[in-house]
Amino acid sequence: MRRRKEREHYRQLKKGYYHLSTDGWKDGFLFHTNSQYAYGMTVIGMLTILFDVKIYAFTLMPNHIHIILSGTGVDCLGAFDYFCKMISARLTKDGCQPLPEDYWFKLAAIEDPQQMKNNIIYVDRNPYEQAVCVPSGYPWGSAYLHFSFINKMIAGKRADSYSRRELDRITCSRKPIPDHWLFHNEYGLLPSSFVDDSLFSRLFHTPKEYESRLVKDYEAFVKVARSLEESVEYTIEEAEEIVRTILRDYYSGRKFDKLSNDEKGQFANILTNKYNMSETLISSALNVSEKLIRQFLRAKDYSNMRSVR
Repeated sequence: MRRRKEREHYRQLKKGYYHLSTDGWKDGFLFHTNSQYAYGMTVIGMLTILFDVKIYAFTLMPNHIHIILSGTGVDCLGAFDYFCKMISARLTKDGCQPLPEDYWFKLAAIEDPQQMKNNIIYVDRNPYEQAVCVPSGYPWGSAYLHFSFINKMIAGKRADSYSRRELDRITCSRKPIPDHWLFHNEYGLLPSSFVDDSLFSRLFHTPKEYESRLVKDYEAFVKVARSLEESVEYTIEEAEEIVRTILRDYYSGRKFDKLSNDEKGQFANILTNKYNMSETLISSALNVSEKLIRQFLRAKDYSNMRSVR
């Protein structure tokens, strides 16, 4: 019933910018092998031909995907349904468990340039967040296109050098394929063929700005995660860096043990509510017991206090 209501809601959405994020499949994988990932890259590209959508950024993760795109709600729904149909068919063909019938997604509107920057960072950061690769070092998405020479080093074969039958086999579609599209034997359809990088070019002006936000803009990452109802995971090093930054910027660089009890409570509340940190991680980052953190959080209603902006 909830999905039917959400589907009807999505159908009413006007043309705009959206972040499409599928469920994290807990009991299976969308992609088991590199050849399945490569096929997924081709399916993502086909969305721009079969539906009236543009794709600005995307990442294929083992059990879910993220796409920044523009289009109507109807086209975004069509794109999701087509993706599920094609990926499930490929899984079945390869002897893997197909997608469950109730596999679903979130479609979150992106309404201003700052939101767009945050969402692009979120999508590009996903593999890095999961400790899969260094920033921009992931082949199954569009992040490596940005401020990078890698795209020019990966040579693909132009679509117009294939026969019609070969293209039909590769894309599992009889739709005409743009002549300039590039296919790679190992990586599938290269993202430079169909990703529109015009928004990225206008939003991020230097490699340093992009890489800095990709690695350090934790607040933006948390905001997007909340809008998609996704969890956020930090390494202990990241948590300690956040602690140092807050102490430096808002508590004159004082150490945590030098703060008043009210300040400690407020500080723990910031890490819990603003950064989605667990009590266990907070205690590790601050080098104090979980019991003490719980005491600070429960001693007073810090949500009503002036929060750190």
